[in-house]
Amino acid sequence: MSRFSRSPGINETPVEDELFLIAVDSGDIYHLDQLAMSIWRALKEPASQAELQALFSQVFPDTPPATIEQDLIKALETLRSDALIAHDD
Repeated sequence: MSRFSRSPGINETPVEDELFLIAVDSGDIYHLDQLAMSIWRALKEPASQAELQALFSQVFPDTPPATIEQDLIKALETLRSDALIAHDD
């Protein structure tokens, strides 16, 4: 089962109710929205997309599973494209 994990060399800085990630190599700063912040926190340990979807389905039981899946896919792709998380394809 393929899993997502936090990329090395990324520092997090919480500011009030928000979270910023800083890439050590480049110095780039990323502001995470609520979903991305929740994913980042959930990836303290590597997890598959199915495991993340099950977690978010438990947390948001009134949200349709298809909506959770679509939102999760978009957020994971954004985090991957910014090299904040890795996927062991």
